[in-house]
Amino acid sequence: MSNKVIPKQTLAHVAKVDLGSLASGPRPASLQAGALATPAAQEAALQRAREQGYQEGLAAGRQQAVGGSEPERAELRGLISGINELLKDFEQSLANDVLSISLELSKLIVRTSLRVKPELVIAVVREAVSSLPGLSDQTLLYMHPADAALLREIAADDPQFKDLSWKIVEDPQLECGGCRLAAPTTEADATLETRWRRVIASLGRDDAWFDITT
Repeated sequence: MSNKVIPKQTLAHVAKVDLGSLASGPRPASLQAGALATPAAQEAALQRAREQGYQEGLAAGRQQAVGGSEPERAELRGLISGINELLKDFEQSLANDVLSISLELSKLIVRTSLRVKPELVIAVVREAVSSLPGLSDQTLLYMHPADAALLREIAADDPQFKDLSWKIVEDPQLECGGCRLAAPTTEADATLETRWRRVIASLGRDDAWFDITT
């Protein structure tokens, strides 16, 4: 070690340092702020950091979802479209089933009504006569034997029927409640089956009229 003596006059610009003052002197601003922060302030700063991190993560997630889920959305739209088609088919099938049941009930109601009130056939004959003007002695009225007997009984006192020059022909093949009026040049079919087909044709159906009762 050098034992060279430094002249005092060369040390005039050197200030005396108190080591105690270094221990208790001012600290860097960052250390000072951390030391002075209260627990509440520290918790608030931590909460702000968490919220900022959450918002940044949420924004990034949304961005990724928008950019990467188009195939999934297309698949979902296709699935929804398929479900809608299935629902439409089901509704159509259900509507057809309901209509079929309604038509069968209508048949039962018509037949039951004719059994309870057989005189309803007279209205059918009147309609057939009005649709076929110019009846002559060559006109034939085909009816079920039971309906024919009823018509003969009523026609004797009915002004519309008693003067008609026609011939009533009993046809057991015809169902009660209907008739068929045939003139030399034209014909009026008022059988139950024909009238039934006219009604259901307007509904877009072609269900056959058949005997569903015993």
